[in-house]
This record gives sequence, structure tokens and C-alpha cells, in this order.
Amino acid sequence: MNKLMNRLVLAGMLCGVYLGSAHAATLNVEAEIKPDPSNPASAEIINNTPVTGFCLEYPGQCASNRIRSNTFNITFQSSGAIPQNGNLPFHFPATWRRFNVAHESIPGETAEIEIRIAGAGTRYRLSDTAQALTGRPPGAAPHEYHVTLWRPSWANAIAPCFSVISDGADPNGTDYTTFWKISEVASTCGPRTARFAIPWMTLDRLDVDYELRAVRPEKLISGNYVGSYTYTIPSDLNMGNFNASDSSMTFNLNLAVKQDVKVVMSSDRVVLAPRGGWMDWITNGRKEEKLLGDLRFSILSNAPFKMELTCERFLGDTCAISNGSHQVPVEMSVSLPPPWVDNMNQPISRRPLTVAGTGLQYLKLIGSPTGQPSLLHFEVQPDSVKDMQGDSSYRGIVYVTFDSDI
Repeated sequence: MNKLMNRLVLAGMLCGVYLGSAHAATLNVEAEIKPDPSNPASAEIINNTPVTGFCLEYPGQCASNRIRSNTFNITFQSSGAIPQNGNLPFHFPATWRRFNVAHESIPGETAEIEIRIAGAGTRYRLSDTAQALTGRPPGAAPHEYHVTLWRPSWANAIAPCFSVISDGADPNGTDYTTFWKISEVASTCGPRTARFAIPWMTLDRLDVDYELRAVRPEKLISGNYVGSYTYTIPSDLNMGNFNASDSSMTFNLNLAVKQDVKVVMSSDRVVLAPRGGWMDWITNGRKEEKLLGDLRFSILSNAPFKMELTCERFLGDTCAISNGSHQVPVEMSVSLPPPWVDNMNQPISRRPLTVAGTGLQYLKLIGSPTGQPSLLHFEVQPDSVKDMQGDSSYRGIVYVTFDSDI
């Protein structure tokens, strides 16, 4: 839910009134961001992109290691033979990278998102079986031949990377699947050294686990944000003397933001009375003056929002209270403490709250909240008070909605 509706009972009587790229591999990422109103700096990002690659093949290992994978169809082909004792480096962009995404519906509205590669894997294919390349006699498990071929085995990550799978050998003898978790401080998972010469080999895909986070989640506006981030090859992702089939990999993001507005009202009823109270009004001769009432409320979230008004009884662009046979309009306005402002960065002081909603379609913070209360103001003007029928009660219900979907 990103909309909070408050039902206010308005009631009154005249002597006691109550107012109750061409060469770029891409991945389309679908994710949902849910900021926490009670902890504005925190936001859970739920990745709804279907899992592909490693975690589709090895769901158990991924669940226990709390990772997910998506495949980029990028192949890496060795530029020639890999000599005995030849090294294969693995450089991954594991540190956080920052970029902007744009709101689909609000021109110029952007947000900062960060991404990092938290894990990577591949499936290599050898020019011949690992058993043939190592010259070991037949009879061992396929995994044992791959272990013999490399130092260390592709199943064993080198710190600061971490192993996810202990045996990724395919029964065909040539293919081997691996995946490593990558620390935030890592730039490489350490080289593999070939113990035997390999005429050629191919990495036939790239699987990645990636993390996303919002820089200022409390500033996000409900709706969709779109943007992309591109890693280049071999600048960001380097496999040494392997030629990549693509020059980059791009994440195309569609982020659905669902903000919640958290508001606490001091009451759901408002009492309207002349200034000074009803006894003073009666004592001083029942003068024609306005009826007033204020309602305090607190905004407990930092998300931008809009305010909307609906009525049990409409009268023009506002609501009305009635005694059953006669009704009068109630003018409403709102005051928000600084640093709450409108879309023009103007303060909100007794801003009219109308059915049309003009002036309250975009309310935002431009600094740290002070914790001061906000106020809803209710007024019945003197000319309407003059028309109110004596010794009768006037009541009505209004609905004030705080909506982050703006």
C-alpha cells in the first residue's frame, strides 16, 4: 500500500459544534524497491528477474549460499594454446558502482542506484577431455581429471573469493561449471594455473550474481524508474588472453518503487467552535464570526506525497456539514512544518485543501525532518454561520488521503 486514507468525522451544532549495443550483451532486470517508513535510510530491493544459468542448474547450492544468477551470453575463446604453467587471471568489478535512473512519469526526476558484481561463474569447454589432457589412466570420476589439470582446482576459490560448488564436472569429460562469490574488496579471484598444456579452451557463458541498492531510498517517488549500467570488456571484466564475443555487458533496470506514507492522526474527530469558545460567544451576544478547529497529525515517513480530499457531502470544491435539512461549507487547509515544501520549494502554511487538490500534488522534504506536528485547519465562515439553524447539530465526514503515488 502506498496510500493512507484518514476518515474524519465532522460534526457541529450552533451552540456546541462538533467537527468530527550492436556488440553488447544485455540483461533486463525487473526489481521492486520498498523503502521502510520507520527507517528511511533502509530499503529492501526485491529482484524479480527470472533466474538463469548456474542457479537454475544448481538451485541447492545457490539457496545455501544465498545467491542468485543471471546469464550473459558472452563467450571467451582462448587466443591460442594455453602452455603448461600458463596462468588465467579473473578480474571482476566487485566494488559498488553508482549511476542514475529516471522516473518514467515525472520529467527530470532521477535517483541514484548502486550495483556490484557479487559472484561470477562460467562453464569452460576443453579442446579434449581432461583425462586425455592430463594423461591419467581411465577409471577415475570426471571431477578428478579436472582437479589434476589445474592448480588450484576451479572448484576452489582463492581468497577474497569464496567457493560455491565443489564438483561441477560434466560426464562428457570436457565441460566444467564453476561459480565463486566475490567480496566487495575483491578485484580478482586469483589466477588458475594449467598443469598441462591445453591446445584451446572456451568459456561458453558468463553467469553473474549482482547486488543493487538505493543511495537515498527516502527520496524515491512511487512509480517506475528506468536506467542502465554498462561494464566494458576487458577494462572492467578481464579474462587475460581470452577474446570475448562482446565488448560489454549492460544491465537494463526497471525499478518499481512502492513507497508507504506513514501518518498518525491525533484524533478522527474535530470540534468546531467560535474563537474563545461557545460560552464566550453566547455571553458576548452571539456575534457572526467564523467557527474554527484544528487537528494535529504527524508524518512519520520521508517519502514525497500528495494530499487529496473527498467528502460525504460535496459543496463546490470543498466539503459540507449538515443538520439533515441544511448544509454549510467547511473550508480546509493544511500546514506542514519545515522543511516540507511543495514542488516549487515553497513552504506549506494554511495551504487550501480542496477536492481539486491544487497546490498539494507534490509535497517533499528538502532537509532533515524536525519532528514538529502538522495541522489540518477547518473553518466555517461568518456568512455561513449566520445561515446555520439554531439549536441544531451539524455533522459531516471528510476523507483526507496521503498518497505517495504522485
